Amino acid sequence: MRIEGLSARQAHWSLRPFYYLMRRMFGRVLTPYTVYAHRPSMLWSFAMLTLALDRSKVVEAKLKSLVSIRAAQMIGCPF
Repeated sequence: MRIEGLSARQAHWSLRPFYYLMRRMFGRVLTPYTVYAHRPSMLWSFAMLTLALDRSKVVEAKLKSLVSIRAAQMIGCPF
């Protein structure tokens, strides 16, 4: 059983700018975020955590990118 994600029209009004930015960055809204949209506070918290990790200077950006790509390959992500 899978949880269906919410479209921009179904999502809470406060998430519409988030959907717009995601569509602009990736060409579409990624599925995990549409599922998180069932709980807007959880989506915003997850987005802030992701942003904080992305901007962290502990590990250099090139290494983060390589690890991200490798992890996506290992799980069969189409990106």
